[in-house]
Amino acid sequence: MSAWACEHPKKEKITKDDRPLSLIASSSRQWTGITISPEGRMFVNFPRWSDDVPLSVAEIIDGKVVPFPNEAWNTFNGKNEAEHFTAVQSVVVDDRNFLWVLDPANPQFQGVLEGGPRLHLFNLDRDEFVKTIPFSRTTWSQNSYFNDLRIDTETGMIYITDSGAGGLIILNLNTGVSRKVLADHPSTQAETDYLVFENGLWKNQVHSDGIALSPDKKYLYYAALTAHSLYRIPTAALQNPTFNDEDLAHRVERVASIAAPDGMLFDNTGNLFMADLENEAVAVYNEERYFQFLKDPKIRWADTFAKDPEGNIYFTTSQINYAVSDRKDYEIYRINIQPKLPVNKGKILIALTSHAEMGQGGEPTGYFLSEVSHAYYTFLENGYEVAFVSPNGGEAPLTGMDTTDMQNRNFLKDDTAQKLVRNSIKASDINPKDYRAIYYAGGHGTMWDFPTDENLATISQVIYEDGGVVGAVCHGPSGLLPIKLSNGEYLIKGKKVNGFSNEEETAMKLEKTVPLLLEDALIERGGIFSKGPMWGDYSVADQRVVSGQNPASAHSVAQKMVDWLAK
Repeated sequence: MSAWACEHPKKEKITKDDRPLSLIASSSRQWTGITISPEGRMFVNFPRWSDDVPLSVAEIIDGKVVPFPNEAWNTFNGKNEAEHFTAVQSVVVDDRNFLWVLDPANPQFQGVLEGGPRLHLFNLDRDEFVKTIPFSRTTWSQNSYFNDLRIDTETGMIYITDSGAGGLIILNLNTGVSRKVLADHPSTQAETDYLVFENGLWKNQVHSDGIALSPDKKYLYYAALTAHSLYRIPTAALQNPTFNDEDLAHRVERVASIAAPDGMLFDNTGNLFMADLENEAVAVYNEERYFQFLKDPKIRWADTFAKDPEGNIYFTTSQINYAVSDRKDYEIYRINIQPKLPVNKGKILIALTSHAEMGQGGEPTGYFLSEVSHAYYTFLENGYEVAFVSPNGGEAPLTGMDTTDMQNRNFLKDDTAQKLVRNSIKASDINPKDYRAIYYAGGHGTMWDFPTDENLATISQVIYEDGGVVGAVCHGPSGLLPIKLSNGEYLIKGKKVNGFSNEEETAMKLEKTVPLLLEDALIERGGIFSKGPMWGDYSVADQRVVSGQNPASAHSVAQKMVDWLAK
């Protein structure tokens, strides 16, 4: 037996399944792919991303990794040899109990070996090798990396992503013809060359990667890994050999803004499971919306998803963003809970400035992007609908476009968010009774229009006196200044408040440019100014008024608002 067969991956003893995740197996070796047969047999693969990969394909039996189909197939001699695995990236069992092994033949990403990528087929009823299918030379280049595949046994079509060069490969099993499509289309190309994790930037550019066939087989869904867009295309179009890339491009549909994914898979009820890599989470897309479903520090790069005969979803963790020295055992988890759409708890307004210049004819300004994006997604994740309002309505001016911020990138690519923010509602057209809270986003532009806008002040007064919450961040608390209650008192009188401090304005050398110093103005209105450290996350909540000092405080302000609404 090989060293692999002697290595016993740990299997957790599970007495009940009321936890979100159950650990099924783990290994000290890095795996990516997982698949489960109609009979419940579980197979995994280990990519050849280093010199130390003694095994490519295995079956997990009683928690043990057992070479499949045998040790000989798993012997690599540096060449792309017949009846040997070279650099396996994906394994998939179809509904007729055949195991398909996708071998991109690109060990350690050093270039595709002579002979090119291959697809190996095994009959699991007899555990026999059936055949190896090569791909047309026109479908791959030296930097290709055939990544994942989906099989439609009814039509005899196989769909494959190329994450190295970008594009989709269509293999017609009936004719043996393979072709590459959409190689240069934006849908198959990376949108960025890095991802942002808590442990730092992961700098890489990975093109079309995750792929999923809809339950009715009518659509192929796919996404690049370093991207935030989910696409689909009708399979009927891909099956039409007369369609060229231009014909296909017209049929590609961008269906959602998503967090960076890897593999993806539909469950039996039409939910599309995928990773939310940067947040160490699992996300779900269905025809209603995309949402983060399950977040857990154990989800260290959810790589590939699989489904057992009962419909339970499993995934591997490959920890790709972690340094080798920081990695733990690679694991397989089963998800024990069903995704549910967040309950709509009501509407929250985000107020944006309409002022685009520092004074008259000064430097451009507007709302600060992260103060909007971080709050927007916090509200959504907690089940609230969000609308945007501004003094003048329409598209609000924008500043602070830090695209290394993941939430900013998501927001800029989020079709729904962009439609809302570019068509903000004019404050005079708002019915405050429709909203449970209002959040004033900052940006220097607010200093010119928020302090004197009576329409926004009236909206806030009604929301507050109806038991709602008023929040603001950074320069956004300038919107708190004109708010009076029915008794004639200013809203912030006698309450702890926070906002951009005098020291911070001076540090930016704008203390003589802005029409007022926010800290002083809040104190003059009777607020009890509670100051935190410069440039840090600091926010206060007092009697349903929440305010924060800096752009870094946007999430904490939004979360405290949500917490108040839950009381």
